[in-house]
Amino acid sequence: MRRCHRLPRAAYADLAAVCSVCVAVKGRRAIFADAPAARVAVDVLKGHAVATGVRVYAFCVMPDHVHLVVSPSAACDSIAFVWQWKNLVQRELWRLGLTGSIWQTGFWDRFLRRPEAIHEAIRYVHDNPVRAALVVEARMYAFSSAAEPEAA
Repeated sequence: MRRCHRLPRAAYADLAAVCSVCVAVKGRRAIFADAPAARVAVDVLKGHAVATGVRVYAFCVMPDHVHLVVSPSAACDSIAFVWQWKNLVQRELWRLGLTGSIWQTGFWDRFLRRPEAIHEAIRYVHDNPVRAALVVEARMYAFSSAAEPEAA
């Protein structure tokens, strides 16, 4: 029997909770190396955050995985937000011609309890493309909140 590694669902609905999330592409295929696919993931994330009221502190769409730092809203807990976002992205990617399942089952998460941990997680997310040698400065990566004007 597979053991659940998640905290009780109420923890993901706590409005003060900030969670670092990593979502992997099934088989670690680099589908987001394709700019239109990566743009879909970003656009759906932004739209879904507005629709649900979930706060997105940081994001980065890497070629084969996505990092998020989020906190829930009164209307949507963090787990529901990630599951819904994955579903919406998959449907949009199918419209672009991708077939089959896009995502690995589940995702990894870590609660950030100290303000310093939140800042560290945001920095980690933003520096991901630099560590992967995709860009020399985080703000140069188009599919990350580091490229957003307010992140500068």
